[in-house]
Amino acid sequence: MATTSTRPSRGALLVAGLAAALLSAAAPAMASGTAAYCGGGMGPTADIAVRSAIEDAQDSARTDGRHSCEPADAPQVFEVFDDPYRGHVFYASVTLNCG
Repeated sequence: MATTSTRPSRGALLVAGLAAALLSAAAPAMASGTAAYCGGGMGPTADIAVRSAIEDAQDSARTDGRHSCEPADAPQVFEVFDDPYRGHVFYASVTLNCG
């Protein structure tokens, strides 16, 4: 009959220690009141692409229960003249800080 030890192995202790260190380092970031959400959008005009990107970021924030959002920086807009499916189109990326 084989006997097993109830003493934790070094590997288990190492994993537990690393997990504790990671959680203690992440705790201040999780405690802050805001989080950054990035959204992407597309449209026939730059304005529509930016509005679509904002809605995408807001939808992501709402799933986490964050409803008040402010722009973190200016939206990035990319104009493409030869999209294989849409021709001339605009793409946008927006980052929102939501609390």
